Amino acid sequence: MKSKVGLAVLLGLIVGLSMIALAETGLTVLVQKGTQVVEVDLTTAPAVTGTVAYQGPVFNADSENWKEAHTYSGALIRDLLSAVGGMSEGDTLSAIATDNYCKEIPYEVLYGTTLAGEAILALTMVDAAEGEWEDAALLVFLPDDERFSNDDMLSSFGENLSHYYSGRPSTTGMMVKDVAYLIVNYDGGALPERTPVGENTVLTPGGSLTVVAGERSTSYTIANLEALDVVTAQGTFTNTLGVDYQATYTGVSISTLLGNVASDTTILITAADGYSMNYEAGMLLDRSEGTWILAYKENGSYMPYDPGPLRIVLVGEDNPHFEGAISAKMVTRIDILGTYEDYSLLINGAITRVFSRAELESGVGCPCHTSTVTVTSKGETHTYTGFPLWRLVAYVDDDSAPGPEQGIHYDDEDFNDALASSGYTITLVAEDGYTQSVFSQLVAHDDRFIVAFKRDGLFLDPANNGYMRFVYDDSVLFPAGMSLRSVKFLSSIEVGLQ
Repeated sequence: MKSKVGLAVLLGLIVGLSMIALAETGLTVLVQKGTQVVEVDLTTAPAVTGTVAYQGPVFNADSENWKEAHTYSGALIRDLLSAVGGMSEGDTLSAIATDNYCKEIPYEVLYGTTLAGEAILALTMVDAAEGEWEDAALLVFLPDDERFSNDDMLSSFGENLSHYYSGRPSTTGMMVKDVAYLIVNYDGGALPERTPVGENTVLTPGGSLTVVAGERSTSYTIANLEALDVVTAQGTFTNTLGVDYQATYTGVSISTLLGNVASDTTILITAADGYSMNYEAGMLLDRSEGTWILAYKENGSYMPYDPGPLRIVLVGEDNPHFEGAISAKMVTRIDILGTYEDYSLLINGAITRVFSRAELESGVGCPCHTSTVTVTSKGETHTYTGFPLWRLVAYVDDDSAPGPEQGIHYDDEDFNDALASSGYTITLVAEDGYTQSVFSQLVAHDDRFIVAFKRDGLFLDPANNGYMRFVYDDSVLFPAGMSLRSVKFLSSIEVGLQ
């Protein structure tokens, strides 16, 4: 499927770089990876600026043939590639001009640290006189020392992808003018159709979000957010002119991003233009009127740079109303201020694994990792959401589970069925030493036994339940003579392997 994207939605991916207005209008580049094709409008791009001198072919030992240095501004190519999910190690990118001149760029140059420096599509040559430069979009490399030598090129690209003139290496040949296509792993076939950018431009995911809590910093792309627990519902806000605006928004609940925070915690929201707002966590977590979400879609379409690509809105089944003044837009960063208490879950078996708060709360935000059960106690019924117990046990029942660098990660084959069938005891331990035990045969492959982090969609109240609680669904039937209680303030799990 073909779509178009305004590059401005990629602003959140570019940190600490100057904003430079680009004079050209209607200039686009088509980005392709596999079957995904995105046409990017470059005219509103935040720009990266750098100075570089290129080296031509050396025919005379007395002349190194350095060309005049120039200053360029344009877009980082790897940020353009985020519109199609980026590249993987081993991939190459073809930068193809309107006249089909092409150069290939290896993954390492775009995502690693090489002597070629950053690769950009330059839209202006800053030091050129007006009307004297017409090479946009120009493929430019910006080494740290501002000199792109032939040796730098050979080191970065290797002999096969470097450029040669009359049999001699020359970096000047790497400057592809009028780049029209950026294609990952191009096979030399027919090029995709390009269409003009117009009023009906459709945006695809771009932009990013950073959530900072104490020493922990977590970054999300739009694609990362779409993998979390997504909410789609209506909301209405009143703008500064007193006009009501109703829309259907899609996004991630703020509670998922904040994790388990106290209601009086201060949440600092920062926008791409530097504007910031303070919120009380209790307001953002309150679900009495609806759900506060960080929206990336409005009426089914990805939002442009302004008011997006991310905006805080209140949505719900009853189309809740809120003031536009508290609806922060162009959000790029969330800071969780005040005391941020750390916690962890220790699981001990054939090996010992300790999951940090960051791993646990990040994992519980993804529906692919969680299970939700219904629990009735003392006449009240609530839903609890968390990780299936058997899947956590799989991390320590032998030494074949995913490593710590993968965080919460599930593969069914990680669970040792043979050991579970032979039987062992799993003991749930609370902070005060209270325990409950369950047999492996009972919980194996049963998502109704969970380590819960949320009740009725909200993170557990640490004062009443702790950060984690072991619970099981009302539908569970125990063997005669067996009973099992929930465990509040859960702190560790002991897997009694023989």
